[in-house]
Parts: sequence; structure tokens; C-alpha cells
Amino acid sequence: MTDTSPDLTDNQKLAADIREAMVILAKVIRKFGDEPWPLMERFQRELKALEDREALLDTLLDERPDNASKRSN
Repeated sequence: MTDTSPDLTDNQKLAADIREAMVILAKVIRKFGDEPWPLMERFQRELKALEDREALLDTLLDERPDNASKRSN
């Protein structure tokens, strides 16, 4: 089940949903064959794009955990 914690951003929630879908799709591929493999590749691209967006926002807004502790001191 997807983590719907209120601490997660919309992008993080979507990334968790995509990961969950990828696990289900992996089971389908193992059981029935490689026919849906292009969908797995699409999920990978979408997940990478979401993760890259989150990383960029964190960098630009200086919200990385190591910097947050430096600012509070």
C-alpha cells in the first residue's frame, strides 16, 4: 500500500505510487512474459523524472538534511 503520510510532497506520493505499480508489473512480467516491458520502461522514465525534480527543488531551496542542521546552529 502507498504511504500517504502528510509529510510527503505530491511528487513523493506519486513516486511511491509508481514504485508500487512497478512491483505489480514486475510480477506480471515474470508470470506472463515481456509483452508489457515498454510500460516498465515508461514507469522508470517517469520515476527518474520525478526524483530529479525533487532533487532539483531540494538543491535550489537548500532543504537537504545536512544543510538544515547547519542553518539551525
